[in-house]
Amino acid sequence: MEKEKRTTPKTKYVPNMITMSNMAVGVFVILAMMRVNSAAGTRLACLLIYLAVIFDALDGFLARHLNATSELGRQLDSFADFVTFGVAPVAIFMARMDDISWFVLFVLVMYPLAGAFRLARYNLQEDYRYFKGLPITAAGFITASTLFIHSFVSQEFSNMFVLVFVLQTFLLSFLMVGSFRVKRILH
Repeated sequence: MEKEKRTTPKTKYVPNMITMSNMAVGVFVILAMMRVNSAAGTRLACLLIYLAVIFDALDGFLARHLNATSELGRQLDSFADFVTFGVAPVAIFMARMDDISWFVLFVLVMYPLAGAFRLARYNLQEDYRYFKGLPITAAGFITASTLFIHSFVSQEFSNMFVLVFVLQTFLLSFLMVGSFRVKRILH
């Protein structure tokens, strides 16, 4: 007979504290990028997003393991993911730009909006064994990785890099709102 998982008062809030750590990372990256526009700042911001990816995986795993899942936790997780993987990567890119065209700005705004749509759709699902569309965490990881790698290649954003980044951002936005299913790895 399987031992029943029990939540104790001490462990009940651990998953939500990790979720809030994820969100704190995102807020910190956004605020820091308002003051820093260097390659070193970009690297640090991207490393922080990688840390938030770990927090995002850990909070859900612990919530299930500790039998501490809740609607509040689900909503907090979506808000945290929106900030950290939807807005923060765009803030990193924008901090490094001197001049942004209306088209680039449009695509950059579309990216977090697509992520918000994807998160809201996920929260309304009844079956959580899969994701519908590319998870925003994966999109944020890809975006941060592109910026991280580029920060070692060049101190400046060339026109070619801006074009590649904007196309990638557009593609990731499209994939997040897509209707294809992605099986959850950690369940």
